[in-house]
Amino acid sequence: MTLVWWELKKILKRRMTKVLLALCLVLVVAESLSMGFANLGFGEQVEAPTWESRARSIQATRDAGAWHGPLTAETLLDARNDCRERLAKAEDLADAETFVQGDILYLAATVFTEEGIITWPDWPAQMTALDDGTLTGLYEAWDSAAEHRIQNSPASWQEPLRALKDRVRTPFTYDWVDGHYGELGMVDNLMFLVGLMLCAALAPVFCAEVRTGAYSVSHCTRCGRGRLAAAKVGAALLFAGGGFVVLMGVFVVIQVAMFGVRGLSASVQVASPQCLLPLTLGQTEALLLLCGLMSCLAGAAIAAALSARMESEFPVLLCLFGVLVFLRGLATIGLLRGLPNAVIQTLPFLTSLGELTGTVMITLPGGGAMLTALYRLAVQPLYLVVLLPLAWRAYVRRQVR
Repeated sequence: MTLVWWELKKILKRRMTKVLLALCLVLVVAESLSMGFANLGFGEQVEAPTWESRARSIQATRDAGAWHGPLTAETLLDARNDCRERLAKAEDLADAETFVQGDILYLAATVFTEEGIITWPDWPAQMTALDDGTLTGLYEAWDSAAEHRIQNSPASWQEPLRALKDRVRTPFTYDWVDGHYGELGMVDNLMFLVGLMLCAALAPVFCAEVRTGAYSVSHCTRCGRGRLAAAKVGAALLFAGGGFVVLMGVFVVIQVAMFGVRGLSASVQVASPQCLLPLTLGQTEALLLLCGLMSCLAGAAIAAALSARMESEFPVLLCLFGVLVFLRGLATIGLLRGLPNAVIQTLPFLTSLGELTGTVMITLPGGGAMLTALYRLAVQPLYLVVLLPLAWRAYVRRQVR
């Protein structure tokens, strides 16, 4: 264990590591803070980023506390009645007094629009004009819309999608979640950039000794090169995993400071009605971050394997960027099918919020299907199982020149 800490200190002392960690921290803080000052549907009269928009976010978070809980028929009717009175006075629903009630109606309008009950132009007037029976049929309309989307999905997806839909709890748990959902919308790209820089910092983990000639000494120790290689592998995983947890932990702390923790207990369907995952918004974020952590560890394994095979950092960085950037772009295009698609979809940092809320599945070579995010979580540990022993072996067997 002493060797692992020694190797970890070597990684942290490198100038490139310090620069990359500083960039990661600045990026995380800037991204998470920016959403707290954004105009989250407060109307055109509210400029952003300003303290006014921040004050409106604070007020919306506070006011939503009175409406937090199951989105029942009574809640829908109360929100409609408040908005009806507001519109009768020719006032905007985006004003603070009825902002949360308008948000509830907007959620219902999203479902009713998909079913063709209303249309988007002038949706507030159409929603407030709905009779009680139609408005309180929100969950029947949601179920019908979900079933229609399932029927339009590939045949292999339909059974697992219905199984997920049947587990979604209704009535939905409501809270104002635009702030949290806005933060989540930035997480996938943020995790990619943070993970990419953490993996880039690992480029010298093995090859730096070759470039400097230090390996000619370390490889001459009796039975020492195997232990040293294992320590380097352990330090690489500890740096990548620990760095990711700390940096994304900073993101979550700022997110909670901006919008509170209560909204994370809301159903994810409140933010994205088309989602069929039986999760809360907080659980969805946890799943997304878990996918990011697994991707970061897989990326670290790729970086370690490349570093063990090459003699300087530059070709390691080129290959690393080729795998994590170019091939990632190829995977997101969606042109591949069958086994090639199943292989390329295992690449790190592909899971996004859109995949989760869209309940995107992957068709497996055998004809079955599973949630793409869970598929990656199940397969990406193979990067560690396969590449880390190869990195250890390449370092141990490297000949001293």
